[in-house]
Amino acid sequence: MNVKATLHRIWNSPTIMTWMSYGTKSASLVLVTPLILTRFNEQEIVIWYAFVAILSMSGLADLGFRNAFVRFFSFANGGAKTIGVIKNGEKTDGKTNWELIGKLYSHMTKIYITLSFLVLIGMLIGGYFGLKELLRGYEHADSLWTSWIVLSVATSLDFYGKTYYNYLEGLNEVALVKRVEAIFKLFVIFGFFGVLMISPSIFGLTIVVSAGYVATVTRNYILARNIREKKLRTIKNHPLDKAFLKEIWKPAWRSGVSGLVATGLTNLTGILYAQVGSHASAASYMVTMRILNEIKNVANAPFYSKIPILAKLNAEGNQKRLIELAQDGMRKSHIFFVFSVIMAGLCFGPFLEYIDSDVKPVSTLLWLMMAFAFYAHRYGAMHVQIYQTSNDIISHIADTINAVIFALVAFFLFPYIELYAIPLGMLVGYLFFYSWYSTSHSLKFVNMTFFQFEKKTSLPVMLVFLIYAIFALFFG
Repeated sequence: MNVKATLHRIWNSPTIMTWMSYGTKSASLVLVTPLILTRFNEQEIVIWYAFVAILSMSGLADLGFRNAFVRFFSFANGGAKTIGVIKNGEKTDGKTNWELIGKLYSHMTKIYITLSFLVLIGMLIGGYFGLKELLRGYEHADSLWTSWIVLSVATSLDFYGKTYYNYLEGLNEVALVKRVEAIFKLFVIFGFFGVLMISPSIFGLTIVVSAGYVATVTRNYILARNIREKKLRTIKNHPLDKAFLKEIWKPAWRSGVSGLVATGLTNLTGILYAQVGSHASAASYMVTMRILNEIKNVANAPFYSKIPILAKLNAEGNQKRLIELAQDGMRKSHIFFVFSVIMAGLCFGPFLEYIDSDVKPVSTLLWLMMAFAFYAHRYGAMHVQIYQTSNDIISHIADTINAVIFALVAFFLFPYIELYAIPLGMLVGYLFFYSWYSTSHSLKFVNMTFFQFEKKTSLPVMLVFLIYAIFALFFG
């Protein structure tokens, strides 16, 4: 066995490096979360996770451009001449189209300058309305408002820095980006740890986050300018072309709507519940959401790290390899998600007791409902991504109709079952529309039946998940 070659493959594996990046971030669950739960009171815990939820919603201002540009760069990397819908059977010469990349990059920077300004305004206004009730009567409210302003500025800078990230990821430099990203995330975690150990405060945590954003932008700027024989330094600036901008906008706005109703609703439920629920129940719910989000992010790595190469393969007309990579990534993602949910379900309650946290775990039924909701969404979302390698965007339809179903179910049932209405609404939307709608398009695209595609991809894992749920609910 060639050890050097094996290490080289690991070092340059998009999946393993993405896992390493997400893994370092998720290490905060082990190192940082216990300190937050023990050194902050219930009100401070709710405030901090409200900060996190509002911060995560800043990405909605992207309006779908990030996914669109990564896909466009991937097409150009595969030799595509245009950024239109790629039909089955179309092939290219496989040579990177630098002229198209230059045109895309020029338009991307112009778009993101405008959007980053909107992020700054949105963060300031959204933060005011989302936090004012939570901060009312809080002893250190003034320092938190100051830190929110600093965080808003840093977030807008980080948002513009997505131009470098999109370029890197679209050219399939995923392993490089994630490898360096993992190192930077460790420093942020150490910063969190230091603040919480020496002088625990929400103000200190937000300063660490802001510094991390500035470092991230600087890092990606340097990386983007030094890959592919430093091509970015020589790309000429193209003037704004309205016709080309319209081509970019057509798939982007659809992805933007998808992100708005998917990510937005998930985070908004936590923020809204924090306004009406008790501090204890809101803290339990928001911590659980945090755990499941981290599990989801890490579990995404085997599949989502392959999206640039899947788009490139589709541009090249190599659908057989596309299907093989997609199935492999999805299978690993399913396995990791279910295994992590089982471990978290078994260990989280005893862990909270061990650290003597004021936060209590949610009930077993609520945990299972939330976990199944996250799983159902991830299942459908991966099928959406397979289909959208053709640049025919359907996620806006899937997410919008799902959101309407979710909102109706949650709204009408909340007076009767309160917090349980939220994951139940998610489950009804995902199971009765989102998942099958997404899967039907994906399977038609790859010309396979459900059983052909899923027999070794998701079905065995789904069975394990169901068995765990039955034992946890009735024998746990």
